[in-house]
Amino acid sequence: MRVGELLDGAIKLYRQNWKLFMGIVAFVLVPIQFVQSFLTRSVVPSSPFSQSNQLPTQSDIHSTFLIGSIFTGLAFLFVLPFLTAAIARATSEVYVEGSPKVGDIYRFALSRTASVLWASFLVFLMVGLGFIALVIPGIIFAIRYGFTTTVVAIEGRRGTKAMGRSWRLAQGFFWKILGTTLLATILAGIVGSILQIPLAIVADHAGSSGWVLRAVGGSAAAIVTRPFTGIIVVLLYFDMRIRKEGFDLALMAQEIVDRPQI
Repeated sequence: MRVGELLDGAIKLYRQNWKLFMGIVAFVLVPIQFVQSFLTRSVVPSSPFSQSNQLPTQSDIHSTFLIGSIFTGLAFLFVLPFLTAAIARATSEVYVEGSPKVGDIYRFALSRTASVLWASFLVFLMVGLGFIALVIPGIIFAIRYGFTTTVVAIEGRRGTKAMGRSWRLAQGFFWKILGTTLLATILAGIVGSILQIPLAIVADHAGSSGWVLRAVGGSAAAIVTRPFTGIIVVLLYFDMRIRKEGFDLALMAQEIVDRPQI
C-alpha cells in the first residue's frame, strides 16, 4: 500500500472498530489522567487565559515535578508497553473478522508487557546513542527499529532478535516508513489539539478548579489518537511482511491469532 492508502486503511479500520480500540485505551488512560490532574490541581499552568495572578509556591512546583516523574515512569514501565501489545493484538484480530473482547486483549497484553518494555529500552538506548553520535544515525535507528515492539507483541520474538527482525523488515523502505509515521503523527497531533485546547483554555480561565476539564481534554485526546498511531505501525508492519515475504494478510493474521501466549 502507498502512504495514502495506509492512512486511509488505518482510518477505516479505526472507524469500523472504534468502540474496541477506544475501550482498550480508555480503561487504562482515563483513570491515570484524572488522578494525575487531581494531584496537580493546585498548580495552574501559565496562560494568557488564566485569571489567577498567584504564582505557584516552591513546594507546589516540587510536588508537581515529583508527581509528574512518578506518572512518567508508570507510563514508560507499564502503560505504553501494555497498550502497544494490546493495540497490536486487537489490530491483528479484527483483520480476520474476529470479535475480540477488551478483557481477552488485556490478558494477552499482560503476557507481553515485560518483553515489550525490554525491547523498548534497547531501542531507546540505540536511538539515543545514534543521536549523541551524529543525529542522522539516531533517525535511521528510530526508523529501522520502529517495528521492534510490534514484532515482540505479534511474533513473540524478544530483545535483540526482535530488533534484528525490525531492521530487516524496514530495510529499503526508509522514506516510506518515515513519511507515513510523520503524517500520522501530524494528523494525530492536530486532532488531539482540537480536542484538548478548547477545554484547556476554559480550564485556565477557571483556575485550580478547572482540573476536571484538563483531565477530560487530555483523556479525550489520548483515547482518540493513541489507537490510530498504534494501528498505523501495525499496518506498516503487515505491509512490509507482505512485500518481503509474500504472505497473505488474512492467513498471517490468523497465524497471529492462533499463536499461543507467552
